[in-house]
Amino acid sequence: MIDDSPKLVVIIQCDDVVKRCSGFFCMNDFYERTGKFAGYPENTRYMTMTCGGCCGNLLTAKLENLGRRLERANLQKSDVVIHFASCVCSDNSHRQPCPFMGRMRNLLNRKGFGKIILGSHVSQKAEAKRKAGIYKNWE
Repeated sequence: MIDDSPKLVVIIQCDDVVKRCSGFFCMNDFYERTGKFAGYPENTRYMTMTCGGCCGNLLTAKLENLGRRLERANLQKSDVVIHFASCVCSDNSHRQPCPFMGRMRNLLNRKGFGKIILGSHVSQKAEAKRKAGIYKNWE
């Protein structure tokens, strides 16, 4: 079980990749509680948002909006775990890791979101390419 029983998982997806990826496998892994989502309690909810586009500046407004919505729902930022989707943080078929990920992590921390996890769905094909040296290892 994940520490502190999070009430909400937010998956931040790449704004470019979302134009061609439905996010189905990230959602499926969440509901199946497999891979990066193993151990989350059954009552944990999830939502997705994009980074807002390069260089991640629009993420600030989205996080402020989320913070206000959490307050209305009587939730704390400490109830939230942020996952950078694999399309953001790993070398994969969509793209290389986002060069602005460090900047976005800093934004998350400054806005009070401290629980950050790298990855969402881990593709077996991409893992095979990492083992073969085609893609860089990201952890």
